[in-house]
Amino acid sequence: MQNYHNNLIDAKKKLLEHWGYSTFRDGQQEAINSVLDGKETLVLFPTGGGKSLCYQVPATILDGLTIVVSPLVALMQDQVEQLHRAGIRATYINSTISGFEVEQRLINARNGMYKLLYLAPERLETPLWQHMVQDLNISLAAVDEAHCISQWGHDFRPSYRKIRGLMETVPGSIRWMALTATATPEVRDDIIENLNFRDPVVVASGFKRPNLKWWVNQTEQKRKKMIRAVTKGAKQGSGIVYAGTRKECEKIADLLTHRKIRAEAYHAGLSSEERQAVQKGWLENVFPVVVATNAFGMGIDKPDCRFVVHYDMPYTLEAYYQEAGRAGRDGRQAFPVLIYKESDYHTAKARLLRSYPDLETLEKLYDSLCDQLNLAVGSEHDEPEPLSIEALSKRSSLSPGDIHAGLKVLERLEILEIFNTSKPQLGIQFTVHQDILRQFIQQVKPAKSEFLDLLFRQYGPESFTKMYYLDLPYLREKLNVNRNALLKAIRVFAEQDQLLEYHFIDGEPLVKLMEARRSRIPAGKDDVEGYRNILLTKLDQIKAYAETSGCRESFLRIYFGESGVEPCGECDRCVASVKEGAGLSDKDLEIIKDTLAVPSSIRELADKTGWGRKKLNEIIRFLILEDSIRKSHEDPGKFIWNG
Repeated sequence: MQNYHNNLIDAKKKLLEHWGYSTFRDGQQEAINSVLDGKETLVLFPTGGGKSLCYQVPATILDGLTIVVSPLVALMQDQVEQLHRAGIRATYINSTISGFEVEQRLINARNGMYKLLYLAPERLETPLWQHMVQDLNISLAAVDEAHCISQWGHDFRPSYRKIRGLMETVPGSIRWMALTATATPEVRDDIIENLNFRDPVVVASGFKRPNLKWWVNQTEQKRKKMIRAVTKGAKQGSGIVYAGTRKECEKIADLLTHRKIRAEAYHAGLSSEERQAVQKGWLENVFPVVVATNAFGMGIDKPDCRFVVHYDMPYTLEAYYQEAGRAGRDGRQAFPVLIYKESDYHTAKARLLRSYPDLETLEKLYDSLCDQLNLAVGSEHDEPEPLSIEALSKRSSLSPGDIHAGLKVLERLEILEIFNTSKPQLGIQFTVHQDILRQFIQQVKPAKSEFLDLLFRQYGPESFTKMYYLDLPYLREKLNVNRNALLKAIRVFAEQDQLLEYHFIDGEPLVKLMEARRSRIPAGKDDVEGYRNILLTKLDQIKAYAETSGCRESFLRIYFGESGVEPCGECDRCVASVKEGAGLSDKDLEIIKDTLAVPSSIRELADKTGWGRKKLNEIIRFLILEDSIRKSHEDPGKFIWNG
């Protein structure tokens, strides 16, 4: 009891000092106290429920370093910026920074310069991390977006399943915490089992969001309904429209802007600078609406987002709940709206089947890939190699789309690893001894000597034993040359001087087989089709949500494992039942609309319509839920049509 009391005092002190709050939200204090007591803790909070503070507050109290395993670059960067504003030392290591900078940040972490360090799960497998982690004083490991551990989760990532094992060699005792906003009972059990939590404390605040009015517009006129929903929502404030493709995002943004609702598109086809500008403009209310693929939103904290419209149906209820839950984080009324028609389901199902090829297709891909990598049966694959999708397509007679989909499945099955290159890279392997290279540097003209010496320093000793890759933008900055000049110089060193071999990667993935080539693909039918079948089941569940005749919120809460759930009274299905109870016809609506063109009280409505008090009360309740009427600002005792 004394320990809990001390934890509470310390936690509240840090909460006020860094975040300016005097009290915690429901569940936060329980989660924080559990971690500070050294108990393995699973946190299940809805989107916007304040998960981050559950590890950030302990990080400011504990003596050592807190590492946060996070899946997205944008999420890491946003969290670190927020921590800096709160006066907390934090950093991240990910693919956007150079190898030298990664090493420097790890050295800084070893020297106690940070309280929190964010990193992707794949980072835990790198030799540099495995070497440096032995000297890090890690007090807490927080696994964010922990649903990625489970095949039953909506964003399964195989690398998440290795996290606990990769941390077993770290000296000392580490506290563990896992956090997610979207965990069904199956996912919770999978998280606990995979992270080897023994008798964990599970803190769940429930999935009820009383300020959200869950709405589905089932229609063949999707664009018309979307425009109507956004027009209505924009009167309340800012919002997000989610669309399935880059092209659709651009179209919808142009359409809304043409209708005097300024909107900007956000998708992976934009440059990093363009995406940051769109995100900043929306957060600062420069424009009210962002039209985005699901790449937008993770870690984005805009409390006054008033609506989230899904123009295209997500593939899982977990994804929908997470994205829709970005509305109304300030606790005020907000509107998550799904625009749906039955053909959306069939389109999504066809795409899903294309994204998860059958066993026969994967066998053809596996054999062709191994042949292209010049691997005989029984041969090990030592280093990641660039993969030409075009060449593999010709060799296998598979389309590029089937190849990309198949490679992802092979990666999930841990048959190969894929190292995506977000930036152009230049690989170099010196073909002469270091002494000969140094002698050459001393003999050539000063300009060439200086350039080659700088190049050698960037690549270092590893480049004498294997093809070693560096990001092209990083190299250009260090060598102070443009792209063409750099590539021209490298060709001279390779072809004329015969000092090195090189390989330029411009968007090609690097791949590495995880075990020796076999005569047949090391996976069976159940391995290949099992996960696909899980996703098909989840697709059926979001279809059931869109078509249910019952309460939307109850459907969601039951799906996530809650029991004893009552209808919310606020969603479109609950509102429809109120309308039916009131016996309200379209003709009645017209009468009400005409009558409330000027503010009127219930007594005045009764006099003008001749309806009884009971019927009028039901009608008023329905129209308020529908947001069709409101109380008059001038006379709160009267109602007016909200047009």
